[in-house]
Amino acid sequence: MSAEPTPPHLERLESLLMHLQHDYETLNAVVLEQQRQITRLQQMLSRVDDRINRLALDEEQRDPQAERPPHY
Repeated sequence: MSAEPTPPHLERLESLLMHLQHDYETLNAVVLEQQRQITRLQQMLSRVDDRINRLALDEEQRDPQAERPPHY
């Protein structure tokens, strides 16, 4: 028995499916990299926020009336 040729419409569908799979894999890689970047940015933002809060606390604890200006 010889194999019957694949009808053209099935070849077209298979070709489209291969392209869609490639596009899906490419987009998935991009989304994963973006998620890594978002996670890094969230961590950086959290550290900056913590530092700002610490600096604000230090400012609140300082009594400007008790300090002498540096030129005295």
